[in-house]
Amino acid sequence: MAVSTNSLILPQGPMVWNLSLAAVTACTTRAPTATASLAGANIFLLVPTTTNGARVDRITVKGCSSSISATSAAQTVIIWEWDGVTAFPIDELIVTAVVPSTTVPSYQGQTVYTNFVLPATHALYAATTVTTTAATTALCLSALGATY
Repeated sequence: MAVSTNSLILPQGPMVWNLSLAAVTACTTRAPTATASLAGANIFLLVPTTTNGARVDRITVKGCSSSISATSAAQTVIIWEWDGVTAFPIDELIVTAVVPSTTVPSYQGQTVYTNFVLPATHALYAATTVTTTAATTALCLSALGATY
């Protein structure tokens, strides 16, 4: 009888990782960025390294200022994959200006991924191309997926 060497690798459990871009300075580069330069380039950790890797199914961006009626700023959110040495830009989410109110929701957008798996030694970072403030143009990011 033949023995299969293939086995399913299933996620251990669902995960949600969050990042506030409430009061951050704009990132002014799309160039690969070394680990030591990430903070100086205003590139922030979204999904940390994990023991066995992680699957990312969706990243959402939501306007989350402390003012219920603050207009979001048109900008992009850059998603970076870090390989342990250097972060590389791999995606951008477009944020449009929205004027929310008590009856109109703030900006919300998402990108859905299929088969996006981070190795155990990799992480995801994020940055915005416009400086944000907590009271006006703040953004919140959520990455939804699972760990292995």
